[in-house]
Amino acid sequence: MTNENNKSDFELQMEQLYMWKLLEEKCRKNGDRRTPALIFNVGEYAVLKSKAIIRYMKEFTLHDSVHMFNMLHIIEKLLSVDIVDSLSIPDLMLIFLSVFLHDIGMCPDETSIQIWMGKIDTSQEQNKYLKEEYVRFSRFKKTYVSYLKEIEELKEEEMEESINLIEEYIVSEYIRETHAVRAKEYIAKDWGGKITYGDTDLTSDLANICFSHNEDYKYVLQLEHLKLCGYNTYACIPFIATLLRLADIIDFDPKRAPRILFEHLSIRNAVSVQEWKKHLAISAWTFTKKSLIYAAECEHPATELSVRHFCDLIDNELRNASHVITNLHAGELDDVLGRYKKVQFPLQVDRSRIGAKKNIITNKPLYRYHETAFSLSKNQIIDLLMGTQLYDSPDVALRELVQNSIDACMLRKKVCESYGILYEPRILIYYYQHEGRDYLSVVDNGMGMNQEIIDNYYTNIGCSYYKSNDFFDMTSKLNISFSPISKFGIGILACFMVCNEMQVETRRVIDKYTYDNPISVKIEGYDSLFVIRDGEKEDLGTDTTLKLRKNHPWEKMNKEQFIGCVQSTIKNPPFPIHINYEDVDTYVYEKK
Repeated sequence: MTNENNKSDFELQMEQLYMWKLLEEKCRKNGDRRTPALIFNVGEYAVLKSKAIIRYMKEFTLHDSVHMFNMLHIIEKLLSVDIVDSLSIPDLMLIFLSVFLHDIGMCPDETSIQIWMGKIDTSQEQNKYLKEEYVRFSRFKKTYVSYLKEIEELKEEEMEESINLIEEYIVSEYIRETHAVRAKEYIAKDWGGKITYGDTDLTSDLANICFSHNEDYKYVLQLEHLKLCGYNTYACIPFIATLLRLADIIDFDPKRAPRILFEHLSIRNAVSVQEWKKHLAISAWTFTKKSLIYAAECEHPATELSVRHFCDLIDNELRNASHVITNLHAGELDDVLGRYKKVQFPLQVDRSRIGAKKNIITNKPLYRYHETAFSLSKNQIIDLLMGTQLYDSPDVALRELVQNSIDACMLRKKVCESYGILYEPRILIYYYQHEGRDYLSVVDNGMGMNQEIIDNYYTNIGCSYYKSNDFFDMTSKLNISFSPISKFGIGILACFMVCNEMQVETRRVIDKYTYDNPISVKIEGYDSLFVIRDGEKEDLGTDTTLKLRKNHPWEKMNKEQFIGCVQSTIKNPPFPIHINYEDVDTYVYEKK
């Protein structure tokens, strides 16, 4: 696109940069027209290349030149004017070129992508490189064991959208993890011998700078600390590589969030992952001498976790950058390095303005931020539940829910007896359909839960509340004894043998006349963050609703069979249990 002065958008954006104006001025004094022209050619090449990213890397990359120019502006903010003025033409040239080319490896050719997506059969392929590339990708894909198992399950449920989402995610991860190597290959192929300053070929140095941004920071110190580019003219390669790494990570763009969002929003909830851009909430950021300040209003705790996790990465990169600059050495030319060592990077990220978005009407946060998720290896626990004698059938999820409810009710009964309060335990098991999906709810009026219980026991698999100091302190204080019927302390996780999503509404008894505020908890998969909000439950106790998978244990049962299943699962309940099947009359199941 051009304006009335026939200047392209790229040229107009370049003219806004102080570094570009300075470079042009320095080149003009030296009679150097080639360097600015080379930078322009490489920049336009990179912009054109980046457009190919959009097709297969929608979740991971900003379009066109946005990220590049964001990075250049960040570099200007990281450096004082005095330091920028002291940089050599090769320094400035390599800063521009590395920013333009560091991500071109994100743009693989169409044939490679088709091979990775399984749309080209390589068994008859004559091209040795393509065959080897398929082998490399296949080896990479096999490391995603839990996702591959998920694909097989989704095939049985004919959930093509979710399958495609996982397949595209794995391809995107492969592109991301291998893009630095691919960038070196593109630079060698398309720009080999063309990246020069005077008689000095800087192509290899540029390729190494671009490659280094995806490596451990210690790799940067292996680069030539002071490259001689002409008479009394040098380029500090690690300095340029460090600026590239910092600018790349500080530009808090959406391509860095999906990994966490993908892990903490259920894979089956394809819409949640596909629309992650709507949730990424960085609204503003700025620099001070001591810190980077980010402001974010998040609508989902997975987004906030993503933001906070990324701030940790930035903190780490800032520390590493200072380490690199401190350890620059060039022997008898150490004096030349002095101008680079004057740089002072921010120390850390200020997270004080990162949090939950507030409801416009109530001014309350949309959720409570707690890094609350199941502990241990969730995938292995699920395999354990489904593959060993610990749990012999998927309908054990019902048994675990009901046993938990019985324990909560029986404990409350003991507590109420100690207070001299009348209490009648009540459990309702409710199986129903809604909008074409099957649901199972277990509702009790037991002790209920609060945030402390959820964080310390409900999500801490294998850590039973009934074996905790908190429990024994309470029973000792009230002079009561209680033995739960649930055995393993991992029952809630067992629910994901039969469901993809669960909703919990709960309110806890504190003491005789005090109750905690209600809490609403949504769990969108056993590997997800919990979405915790203020609840609306008025009664004490816990309501747990499972959104059942297809082919769940009760799918083909009629009312009598479902009641029989409950009776065989929970034998001789200590008090009547009410069973409701698809809104027909409630059946009362009592001990014989």
